[in-house]
Amino acid sequence: MGARRALPRGLSRVVWRQAAGVVARLLDADGSRRGGASVKTLTLAPGVAAKKVTHAVVCETLKHVPLLKLVLDDAGVSLVDDVVPNRRRRRDADDDRDETKDEDEDAEDDSETDLEETDEPPAAPTGVARSLAYVLSYEALFGAGLEPDGEAKPSTNHQSADGSAERNEKRDVAAVIAATRLVVDAIGALQKAVKKRLKSGNHKNAEQFMLAQPGGQALAAVPTHSRYARVNTLKTTLDAVELFLARGGLKPTRDEHVPDLLAFPPNTDLHDHPLVKDGRLILQGKSSCFPALALLVRKEEGKEKGAHALDACAAPGNKTTHLASLVGADGKVFAFDADARRLKRLTANCLLAGAMAGGKHKGEHVNAGKSIVAALRGDFLQVDPFDPKYARVKCVLLDPSCSGSGTAATRGDYLIAAARGEAVDVGAVAEFGGAHTEGGEQKKSKKSKKTTEETANQDVPPHVADARARVASLAAFQTEALRHALSFPSAERVSYSTCSVYPAENERVVAAVLPDAMKLGYTLEKALPSWPRRGLVGHGLTDRESNAVLRADQFLDDCEGFFVAVFVRKTPLGAKKAIARADKLAAAALEEIEAKRLAKRMKQNGSEGVRPVYGNGGGKKRKKGAGGALFR
Repeated sequence: MGARRALPRGLSRVVWRQAAGVVARLLDADGSRRGGASVKTLTLAPGVAAKKVTHAVVCETLKHVPLLKLVLDDAGVSLVDDVVPNRRRRRDADDDRDETKDEDEDAEDDSETDLEETDEPPAAPTGVARSLAYVLSYEALFGAGLEPDGEAKPSTNHQSADGSAERNEKRDVAAVIAATRLVVDAIGALQKAVKKRLKSGNHKNAEQFMLAQPGGQALAAVPTHSRYARVNTLKTTLDAVELFLARGGLKPTRDEHVPDLLAFPPNTDLHDHPLVKDGRLILQGKSSCFPALALLVRKEEGKEKGAHALDACAAPGNKTTHLASLVGADGKVFAFDADARRLKRLTANCLLAGAMAGGKHKGEHVNAGKSIVAALRGDFLQVDPFDPKYARVKCVLLDPSCSGSGTAATRGDYLIAAARGEAVDVGAVAEFGGAHTEGGEQKKSKKSKKTTEETANQDVPPHVADARARVASLAAFQTEALRHALSFPSAERVSYSTCSVYPAENERVVAAVLPDAMKLGYTLEKALPSWPRRGLVGHGLTDRESNAVLRADQFLDDCEGFFVAVFVRKTPLGAKKAIARADKLAAAALEEIEAKRLAKRMKQNGSEGVRPVYGNGGGKKRKKGAGGALFR
């Protein structure tokens, strides 16, 4: 038996089936060189039972796959390929999700996933589905243990009119029972195979074996971060939330860098907490709070209350609602997303947070007050900066699609690569001409430029080459988007951020855009001066400029990997003209609306075309003693 306590038999079957489905999806997506949903996205989805246990089993199984592959083969366990249902539809959804670069705290909130049953028959007793075999052999050798499974009747909780739910459950239970019997019968052979493999490699235990595999060192360094949640000041206060949490036995600490942010012990599960469900507490990673904070909070002037802001790539909306809480009820936030499904999710999150008025959230009417956020469907690059509606936009937050490499640890990307036996691209920073920061201090790379270029051009595994090509493509898009963000005529502050560790997406994008930004009057402001870790040396930036940008390290800091740069300028000369033009057009539009309303009323009451006979003659002063038209 392993260290984890065994679950009741029925729940164990559910966990194993769910875990096997997640493992199959992740390895299928990655093996096909396509984007895939993250471990957290799949294991913390709404339809998953026993989320924490399922997540743990998935992570540990993936970590042990390099060894499990070998011992299953050595033990002669017959395997059959996984059936990944609805593969094309799922990949389309995963590609959309992947393009969000969506930091993990965004991905795990109300993420959609399909672990639904299919019409495929269960694996024959002579073979075990590959991913289910990985899960069961992990449990048998390193987990909570595995015992012979008997017959079981499906529960009656999920029956449908046509009986399909009961049939699906019978099929799933039968498949798990059959696979469990096969693995249990092979436990002796599996244990001998493990000992033989460890001995042949001179490894004391499975941990040492995995450390010696490609990507093993990175796997060992995967951190466990605090669980962060931001107090939504649109609905409540920090003191009120702390009091409520204390009554339930939770005593988080206040973060020293982000106001209204609370830190809980790692793995604290808050998804079903009432404060999260009603929008008073928003699950958001610490470094994900940096862009809005750096954009709208200045030490000398405080929050930009009442400001008009724009969130260029907004879904799922954590940064949008953070912006809304900072600008307050008198402010305005224009939030864009090109995808209708993701825009719907953005709208739902803004409604729950109290940042939008009207509508429903999960069937309930919410927010009768004023809307702060205007959620708009559209490609940000196609938005006209000179549209009068954006004339008062003073602050622009750009957090575009990126590689997501700063969240690779918590998303489980290292686990997937290790499971496939391929080296994790931990040297990618150096590949892009890297220089590293340790403890906030900048250190130049010891490699010469020639050596770095040779490293970058040498043969690499296909998944690494694909990742680097994608980073180059993303960097081109990010550069174009940043130039567009800087072009809004009244903008005085623009933040650029990614959850990437690669200089190609960070320092180099800033360096490429900076000359054009300076022509528009912008300079780089030191983003969140209290944060110790700054940008990497070089990559086209001066020492002062690299010290102005901010970095968070997913391995050295208690948060996700992140990058933030803030461009600032004085109120541009064209701002007053743009605002005056917008006011003039707004007044004309209002006058036209009033004229149409008047014409409609007159048509309804029969006075259309009738000129009024009473009054003072259109504002002219009437002579003393003069009568009205009826008395002439």
